[in-house]
Amino acid sequence: MKSLKFILAGAVTLLVILIVVSNTVETTGPAPARRSSAADDGQLKIGVLNSAPVYYTEGSGAKGFDYEMALGVSESLGIKPSFVPMDFADLFTALDAGEIDMIASQVSVTEEREKAYDFSHPYFVTYLSFTTPKNSPIRKLKDVNGTKVAIVDGTAQEGILKARFPKAEIVKRKNEAAALEAVAAGKADSFFYDAPFTAGLIKHAPIPMEERIVFPSDKAPIAFVFRKGDGLRDQADKAIDEMIVNGDWLRIKTDYFEQYPLSERFREQGVE
Repeated sequence: MKSLKFILAGAVTLLVILIVVSNTVETTGPAPARRSSAADDGQLKIGVLNSAPVYYTEGSGAKGFDYEMALGVSESLGIKPSFVPMDFADLFTALDAGEIDMIASQVSVTEEREKAYDFSHPYFVTYLSFTTPKNSPIRKLKDVNGTKVAIVDGTAQEGILKARFPKAEIVKRKNEAAALEAVAAGKADSFFYDAPFTAGLIKHAPIPMEERIVFPSDKAPIAFVFRKGDGLRDQADKAIDEMIVNGDWLRIKTDYFEQYPLSERFREQGVE
């Protein structure tokens, strides 16, 4: 009888040990892998700024320069695109978290950004502008120093201002609407941003505004952004090069930026 009790006790003890070990293995095992690229589910998630001319809706369809360029890349890759609109300040956070695979939002290539991300071949160059109230004394670049300049936080405009206009006071805001509000409220004298956005923004500005200064910057190319080491970057490069050679790039550029002179960067690639 005692032997039977010992056997039963041993069996119970062994069962408890197995349960404990089983639970320990389950809870300490590897966490589910984070989405690493579009190849994970056959869909290319593209982060875009929900603002013309990057990405906007017209009627029942989407439009935009960066939208059409990204669409061309996804078609070349044979991957279904999914566009995710958000504020510019949230784009890099979403890319870091694996919520999107690529940023297509007039992002300038900078030294600092290249340390953390991979960039595609350029598909545009930066055209910059200062937007001011209609009665502003700011009329030329030399007038900017010593004034308060609103920018969208996280954009390359901050570095450009510090380098070119060291005496300007930078006023950071989360998005374009907030930056224009700062100018309207007298907290900033101008809004420094990418020129392609200006016409659309002025229409919805809280006070009458105008684009006072526009200048191109070949040293600030625009490119798609990927996480470091994502092989999609190399495939995107091939797609962009092909769009430039076959004329698709020039057609899209003309549709949205016909008034902008062709950059030397693209002339060198044979675009005429």
